[in-house]
Amino acid sequence: MADSDIAIEVLKSIRGELRDFRSEQTETSRRLEQRLEILDERLELTSQRLDIGNQRLDVIESTLLTLARRQRAMAKLVRTSPQGVAEITARVTDLETRVGKLEPR
Repeated sequence: MADSDIAIEVLKSIRGELRDFRSEQTETSRRLEQRLEILDERLELTSQRLDIGNQRLDVIESTLLTLARRQRAMAKLVRTSPQGVAEITARVTDLETRVGKLEPR
């Protein structure tokens, strides 16, 4: 009988340790789940910030391409036309005159 009592006590002890282990595992799983949720939120915020940054870069790229096209067109106009500089000067003078009339003095 003593051997069976010892075996029962050992089995009860093992069962208790398993319950403790399962409880610890459950708590660890909850903590991990909370941390994963926080990481998911932070990742989503980072992704949104990257999207905004990419949109801004697209605008900058578009602006730079437009400026480059205009600069090429202006350079071509000045190079190809013997009167290119005179034409630009005349246009600038005309614009200055028009702006001068619009501005209050």
